[in-house]
This record gives sequence, C-alpha cells and structure tokens, in this order.
Amino acid sequence: YPIMVPVVDLVEIGNGGGSIAWVDEFQKLHVGPKSAGAMPGPAAYGRGGTNATTTDANLALGRINKDYFVGGNVVADMDALNAALAELGGKLGMSNVEVARGIVRIANSNMVNALKLVSVNRGYDPRDFTMVVFGGGGPMHGAELGKELGVKKVVVPRGASVFSAWGMLMSDLRRDYFVTELMDADDHQGLASLLDRTRERAIADFVRGNVPAEKVSISGFVRARYQNQEFAVEVPLPAGEPTAASMAELIAAFHDAYEREYTYRLDAGVEIIGLHLVAASEVGKLEILKLARTGATVEQAVKGRREVDYATEGIHEATIYDGTRLEPGMSFAGPAVIEDPGTTVVIQPGNRVSIDDYGNIHIAIRG
Repeated sequence: YPIMVPVVDLVEIGNGGGSIAWVDEFQKLHVGPKSAGAMPGPAAYGRGGTNATTTDANLALGRINKDYFVGGNVVADMDALNAALAELGGKLGMSNVEVARGIVRIANSNMVNALKLVSVNRGYDPRDFTMVVFGGGGPMHGAELGKELGVKKVVVPRGASVFSAWGMLMSDLRRDYFVTELMDADDHQGLASLLDRTRERAIADFVRGNVPAEKVSISGFVRARYQNQEFAVEVPLPAGEPTAASMAELIAAFHDAYEREYTYRLDAGVEIIGLHLVAASEVGKLEILKLARTGATVEQAVKGRREVDYATEGIHEATIYDGTRLEPGMSFAGPAVIEDPGTTVVIQPGNRVSIDDYGNIHIAIRG
C-alpha cells in the first residue's frame, strides 16, 4: 500500500559503476539495477567477478585508463573484462566493443531519465541550470548527460570523488517538522498559531541538544492544495508573521507552483493541509581557499594521448591531462580526458574546459 509520509526528496536509480549488464529472454541488453558491488566488483577488479559492468565498458572503450586504474593502485584484469563482454556479445551477436558502447549508452539513458524526473517532470527546464557532477562515475558521464538535456555547463567540483563526504561535513544541523492541520488559505490567525507552536517545539529540541536558542534559524513552508483535491504542493511562507496580505501572496505563489508542477491552475478555493518547518543551526565549516598559481602551463599537465571511444561520438585521439596538475586559469578543448586518482572526467570533442580559482572544472557543452 502506498503510504504518504514525508521523506528526503531524492531520486535514485540502480545505475553506477558496478551496475551489471545482462541480456533478457528477448535478446535485449539491460544495465542494472543489480550491482556487482565492491566484492567481487566489476570483472576488471580481478576479484572473481564474471559480470560485465559500466566500469568494465568504460575501460574497454579507453575512457578509463587501464594503466591508471583506481589511480594506479589496481591492475585492471583485462582478460576477465574481455571474457565478460564476450559472454554478452555471444548472446547478442556483437563484438566486445559494440557491447561496451551499448552498455555506456544504456547507462546514459537511465541517468537522463532520472534527471528528467527531478527537472522536466516537475516543470523545470534543464537548459536553465548548470549541472554539478561528482563521485567516481559522475564526471565520466556528466558531459554526455548535459548535452542530452540541453544543459550549457557542467561543473566537476574539486575533490569530486569525496564530494559527498565533504558535503556531509559542511552540512548544518537541521530538523524538519511536519504538522498536518486543515485550514482555509486565508486563515492567517490559525496559521500563525500553528507556526508559533511548532517553532517553540523546534527551539526546545535544539536547546535540549545544547544549541542556544539564538543560534537556531527558522524557515517554513505550507502544503496547500485546491479544495477537495488530492495533490498538494509546498509553498514557502512569506517573511514575517502571517497576515491577510501575506496570505494573499502565499495563495498567488501556490497557483504558480501548482501550474509549474501539474501544467494547469484552477479557479477554485485553496486550502492548507499542513506546515513544514525547517529549523537549522550552523556548524563550524571548512574555509574554501583559492588555489595558488605557479605559472605552469596547461601543456605541462598533459600526460599523453590515446584513442578513446566516446560511445556516442565515435573514436577520437584524446589529450590526456593529469588532474592534479591543473591550475586556475588553465583552459583547453576536447576531445580530452582528465585523470584524477579518484575519478575520470571525459570531455567530448568540441566541449571547452576551464579551471576556476578553486580548482573546479567547468565544461562548456557544445550546442
């Protein structure tokens, strides 16, 4: 039974570096959701894995450097990789390279569909946004996904491979309070009373956790819907205490938010079904410093050149860059690959790359 309870708004799919490629009874290739995990992992890990994965496909196409696998800490088992691809190829009547291309394309398609769930399906145009990609696999596929969605820029943050952990360390203390209470959207007195009670509860919870009340910041949203309708949207509460004027502002914002998500608005009454209060307190954060410029040239960051199969854009001789030697102000164009100990950034032909003052990689996507 579907149960409507508040949860962290994440959209996840079973698609990553360890996602297993498999062929169904209709001779169609799939990628995921089953994963090889870390043990035994992709076939190339050499730990006994016999299934071809997205990582194996990227290795087979030269997108990942087999001689710099996991920063050179792991010797890629290319024999096991080729055997895994050959097993799939035998079922499909395809070569290893064709299978690897298919795996990458299907993985990209899976990720594009997930991105559409949090953008197009919610009324947002991806072309209005910059995409940030991180982890081990995000930078490898990010530029291709950005192009598919019409995104103009993709950013790979410095330390992309540990960006999630860094984000956790930088996150504030936060508690979310959801209170269900039905009221008319113009009942500013009822909303003010509910807001006060919930605010007092939130501050008391933080004080019990040894966080002074003055260190707690409060922001709020209401869940609202058209009267007697089922679906609701969240709308930010206007600043200050609720008044007749601010409630009119809230109702106008509701109509806009509802139309953005569901493509229409109604000439009907609006009702509030609950309050969502966010209480937060800042924690000490690491200071982000600009990187020094040594005067090195971008040519000094070049490791070499090799043929790379881009899966969707053919085979090209790509310039290989050492990610640890890239400095602010450097720029270059694809086809290229940036190799970092924790991740690989694949740059399609025609895309331009620049490094900002903090070492983040900006990829301008060719239209």
